Amino acid sequence: MSTDCQGKSSWPELLGAPGDLAVVTIERENPLVTANIAPPGSNVTTDVRCDRVRVYVDAHGNVDRIPTIARKFIRKINCVGIYVGKSSWPELLGAPGDLAVVTIERENPLVTANIVPPGSNVTTDVRCDRVRVYVDAHGNVDRIPTIG
Repeated sequence: MSTDCQGKSSWPELLGAPGDLAVVTIERENPLVTANIAPPGSNVTTDVRCDRVRVYVDAHGNVDRIPTIARKFIRKINCVGIYVGKSSWPELLGAPGDLAVVTIERENPLVTANIVPPGSNVTTDVRCDRVRVYVDAHGNVDRIPTIG
């Protein structure tokens, strides 16, 4: 992965691992970063820092998102190298939003798809494990769903 940050910047192999083990592994493999566990529902800042990795864990303490540094830099590579699998679903344009969510998650189980109703506010961060499914007033997909 090529970013403005130095050293290893993504740990897909830690998905599902215990969070405390992930922290130790990340800091051993890239001594330029500090890894911190982010429990479910944590409020975190959206600033970009090359010296930090957030390790998001589920209720059982296992990693539930691929740990990465400098999420905004991922846009430069369009998440290539982070995830293997389908990253865009142009064929779902006009389809019902709920069908699009099921299809996306079936075709790429490494992402979570979320419906975004008209007029909704969304964050501007880039996440390679997320697909936003923008729908119109009738609940039909009105933008091509893409990872990010």
